[in-house]
Amino acid sequence: MINNWVSSSKELQLLVDDYLLTVNYRSVIENDLVNYTQGIESYFRNERLTLRDKINKFIEELPESYRELLSEHVGNTDDWIGKLVSTRVFLTHGDRENMAVSNPYKLVQMTKIFGFMVRIFILQKLGITIDKPKILNKFKVLGSVKYFV
Repeated sequence: MINNWVSSSKELQLLVDDYLLTVNYRSVIENDLVNYTQGIESYFRNERLTLRDKINKFIEELPESYRELLSEHVGNTDDWIGKLVSTRVFLTHGDRENMAVSNPYKLVQMTKIFGFMVRIFILQKLGITIDKPKILNKFKVLGSVKYFV
């Protein structure tokens, strides 16, 4: 793992930096969503893709079992990505017409799931695997916790 970290790309290091902002510091959930998307944009910064395409590529690079798990919990993954992007556009540019998720509970849940997928992606890139039962348990927790914002 240490060799993987030392030899990791600058893009992966930027993604990790943005991810760690959400782990190490208390912030509002909207900032977490912006940090995760900013990390994905940094990771794919050398590719001429829209944010939506970058998030889609990020999801495609996850192992199939994790993509299936994501789909089971969010429904149509493409629609979920659209909501992520639209909400992020609203948060950064203030275009209320694009705010796809205004319900605080749903925003927290969507952001927590997205952050968890970012964590899986980072660990995968560092050569660390997580057994599926632990992932299933985490998704059950994310799906059942009632957040009060």
